[in-house]
Formats: sequence, C-alpha cells, structure tokens
Amino acid sequence: MNGKNYLQQELYDLVQSDTAIFEFIQKGMLDGIWYWDLENPENEWMSPKFWQTLGYDPDEKEHLSSAWQDIINSEDLDLSINNLHKHLADPSHPYDQTVRYRHRNGSTVWIRCRGMAIRDDNGKPLRMLGAHSDITELKETERELSRISSEFEKVFNGTQDAMFLVQVVEPGEFRFIRNNTAHQRKTGLLPVLIRDKTPQELLGEEMGDSIADNYQRCVDTKGSVTYEEKLTLPEGTRFWLTTLTPILEQDIVTHIVGSSTDLTDRKVLEDMLESYANYDTLTGLPNRRLFFRTIEQLIVRCGSDSGRFALLYLDLDGFKGINDTYGHEAGDDYLREIGKRLQQSIEESDIASRLGGDEFAVILQEVESLHSVEALVQGLLQTVQQPIIVEGHSHQVSVSIGVALFPDAGEDLEVLMRHADFAMYDIKRNGKGGVRIYAPSGE
Repeated sequence: MNGKNYLQQELYDLVQSDTAIFEFIQKGMLDGIWYWDLENPENEWMSPKFWQTLGYDPDEKEHLSSAWQDIINSEDLDLSINNLHKHLADPSHPYDQTVRYRHRNGSTVWIRCRGMAIRDDNGKPLRMLGAHSDITELKETERELSRISSEFEKVFNGTQDAMFLVQVVEPGEFRFIRNNTAHQRKTGLLPVLIRDKTPQELLGEEMGDSIADNYQRCVDTKGSVTYEEKLTLPEGTRFWLTTLTPILEQDIVTHIVGSSTDLTDRKVLEDMLESYANYDTLTGLPNRRLFFRTIEQLIVRCGSDSGRFALLYLDLDGFKGINDTYGHEAGDDYLREIGKRLQQSIEESDIASRLGGDEFAVILQEVESLHSVEALVQGLLQTVQQPIIVEGHSHQVSVSIGVALFPDAGEDLEVLMRHADFAMYDIKRNGKGGVRIYAPSGE
C-alpha cells in the first residue's frame, strides 16, 4: 500500500514530541543504539544498554568511537570498517554484520550491528545511526547444534554397523535419504545411488516389497522393530540383523533410522559348523548323527499315517585290500565314488549316508511293496558294484546289503538297525555280496 498508515504517522509524531517513547524503544527492543558523527569520527554516542550488555557501567564510559574499538575483535573491526566505507560510498550496500566483543568478564559477546548513513541534500554522509542486538545465545545455540551435528556425523559414519535414514512418504511408500560409510562399503550402494529411491526402485519389486513391509511394521507399531534379512546387493548376498527406530513428530512417524549388523560371516560359520556336525567330510553325505535323527523323525511320521519305509545297511566287502595296496588316498577316492553312485541310484526323497569306515546306509521312503523294494535294492547293488578305476587299475568290490522294513521289521530305530545289520551279516556269512531283506522269523 502507498503512503503511511495513520498509526505509523501517529507513532512518528509521538517519537518527535515525547522522548519517553524513544527511550522505551531503545531500552525495550534493542541492545543498544548508537549515533556517530562522521564529520568528527571520534565522537559517537552509545546508548547505556550497549555498555550494560558488555558488563560495563555506562557512566564510566565516554562517548568515543575508540571506546568500543578497544574491545571489539580485531578481525571484526576490519570487517566493520570495510562495510562502513562501502555503505558510505553506496547507500544500497547494507551496513549489517555480526561482530564479537570482549565482555568485561573476558567472555565473548556476539552483537549484530546494523546502521544507516544520514546524508545531506547532496548525498554526503554526515551521521551514522545504528542498532545493536545481542545474539550471543543464538550463536551458542548454533555452536551447540553444530557440535551435536558433528558428534552425530562421527557416530553415524564411525560405527561399524550399516546405518541408513528413510523418509515415510505415505502408508506403504518410503524413500531413502542417506546412508553411512559402513553401509556404503558393505552394500556397494553409494549415496548418489540410494538418495530419494524407494526400496522397489533400488532393489526390485519382490525384495523392495519385503523391505517396505518391515518399514510399515515400524510405522504401525511406532516402536523399534528388529529382524533378520537376506539381501542380494551390489557387493553380493549378505545376511543382516536390522533394527528400525521410528522418528515421530506430533505422534506421526515421519522418518525411520535403520541400523544393520552384518551377520554374513557368522552365518557362513554356522553353516560350516552345521555341515561338520551333520555331514561326512569325505563324501558329503549325511553322517551317522543326521541319518539317525532323520530315521527317528520318519518313524514318528510314518507311525501316525501308517506309512512304510525301508532301511538299507551296506558294507563294502574287501575294501581293506584297496587301502593296503594303494594307500588311504586311493581308498578315500574309492569311498567318494561309492557315495556318488549311491546318490545317483536313489530318488530325491531318499537319503544316503556314510556311517563310518566302509559302512553306508540308505533310507527308501517311497515303499509300496516288498517286491518293489527288492527291485530297487537290486538295481542299487548293480550300480554300486560296477568296477572302479583305482591307480589305473579296475577294481570291483562286492557289497552286502541288509534291508529292514518299517514297521514289519521293527517300529523303533534300535530294532530296525539291529535287524538290517543282522540281514547284512547273514549275507557275509554265506559268501558276501548280495541283498537280504530281514524277515521277522530270520533271527
């Protein structure tokens, strides 16, 4: 709007006619007013509040420009003088800067100093009118925020955990904002790749949807969520233990902070230990421990649904001669080949195991009749007994196989193993090599 508002004009008139109004303004709204005689630069009036702000008694201070120049920071004095010359030469250049003063107690006081030149009709500057505002508290707050921000950055980028920040756009929609150096190193996802991307855009629909579901759980519960996940990223497939922590504003989750611990090495070690505990290191077949546990589970399942299975107990006849003649390395190669042939001779649902030494065992799960078992075992026998090349020589070792059917030959592990073993040794007593199915009247 053009022209002065009547209230503005009224205020101007009051200031001109009543000095109390001016005193109120300079005492109540500012931390000091100054008025400087540019024709006599040593003379400058400083309002009492300026000196009080700096811890001095105004009555002890003369109205001289040198008085405040003695306690202003020398660098800031140069800045003020430089800005003053620019403002005096060009009225459009603002005289406005923040400077540091030394308080009487030795502390630093931050003052915002603003001013304007009062000029004659020819534009020559005669006086400077200015105002001081104490912004020390603001500066201390800024410094504290800077310190907190710096400490946060140290923690954010110094931790070994992979950390990331996610914005909640709307229900079910999330966008990554940033990630720390550990996250970048372990995932191969640089900030430029992750910033402003949705999980789906970054990792594909299937994996992205799974990740977004976890983020939504954090939003819905408004509390921390912890879970394990397996992610395929540029640096490879890795396992993570991830904790999501919501950031709430007015009880609404606006952001999520994620912290992920890399479990990959631990998972690999666990898998390795599990493999050592459950699998034969020579042949890769399930070992005695895993084989027996599987049979016990199978007994429970078949017992509840009247199912049947066959337990085969195998022993290599004359294997000791290969070890004695060619050494243990050749013997190990022979055993590995036997294990491979067993695997190739059974169905995917069946299980072959090395119990130790030259003893093997097999579970046939799909058992329809005694006749079908005989046919399957005879086929397996023929495959296993095919000649094997050892040290350039063809060798054929016969195999004795004892068979016990569940539940015909027993309904618990110990009885089934004893009966399969009995049938196998019955073959050995009668010439070795062949198949014998245990009959309840056979002992």
